[in-house]
Amino acid sequence: MREIENVLLTYRKNKKMIKDFLSKTNNKSDKYVLGELYFCLLTPRSKAVRCRKIVNEMKSKNLLFNPNKGNIKKLMSKFGYALTNKSEYIIIASKNFNEIKNNLTREWLEKNVKGLGMKESSHFLRNVGYKGLGIIDVHVQRFLKKVGLFDREVGAVTKKQYLELEKKFFDLSKKLKIPSEELDIAIWLYQSGEKEFYG
Repeated sequence: MREIENVLLTYRKNKKMIKDFLSKTNNKSDKYVLGELYFCLLTPRSKAVRCRKIVNEMKSKNLLFNPNKGNIKKLMSKFGYALTNKSEYIIIASKNFNEIKNNLTREWLEKNVKGLGMKESSHFLRNVGYKGLGIIDVHVQRFLKKVGLFDREVGAVTKKQYLELEKKFFDLSKKLKIPSEELDIAIWLYQSGEKEFYG
């Protein structure tokens, strides 16, 4: 199937970049983990490169641990980020960070962190070194639809639907003999057309 071949080609071309990114996710410093939490709070309905720029600027301006709405909204405006209500998610996450970092399970994050659902809880955990989770975003959904593994409209899904899609994604990962966290990135690169991966 052509779509499978294209993803395999994308994976082979970008294998080093993918593995280099994943090798960095074992960093367990508070600065790294909190930065990835903010990144994953920002990414829904926005471009990853824009979100990464915001987080990098927060790091350079020492705003990670003491963010305020005014400063965050200024950064969002600087990088053309329209969803300024998410500044509230960042403030809440910063206040609750000690509790969050001691409860790094998808079930807990999804229930207790404002702005993190199943997908972004999985995304955050992958970005801080956890394996065996599926990030079933619109890129993965579109790909699964193209290869006949998803027959609904691409977009928001229930928790039950998410877990069903995740199972299909894992089955595909096993079939292609590519770890799920690497396949997810390959699909994102293929579907988005991006040359760089931002997290």
